[in-house]
Amino acid sequence: MDNETTPYRIQGSRVYGNGQSFNCTNKVTAQDLCNTLNQYQKCTTEYEAIEKKLDRIQKTIISLQMSTSIMSNELQKLHEEVIQ
Repeated sequence: MDNETTPYRIQGSRVYGNGQSFNCTNKVTAQDLCNTLNQYQKCTTEYEAIEKKLDRIQKTIISLQMSTSIMSNELQKLHEEVIQ
């Protein structure tokens, strides 16, 4: 991952970002930790985006259910009017 555009970065054997700093014993460990933290951050961001989309979908479904219920009631009333 690009060290300039990711939330966690490496400086020597230290990983820092998002208000945190982690000292590692060597650069390889720091690189592994940095990659892992950035991957977790990416997953979290994707999860939040999916959660927002699902919320919108759920609200749309509720709206459609309400509309369907109203239409069903109206059709029932029309049916009763025609029968009389």
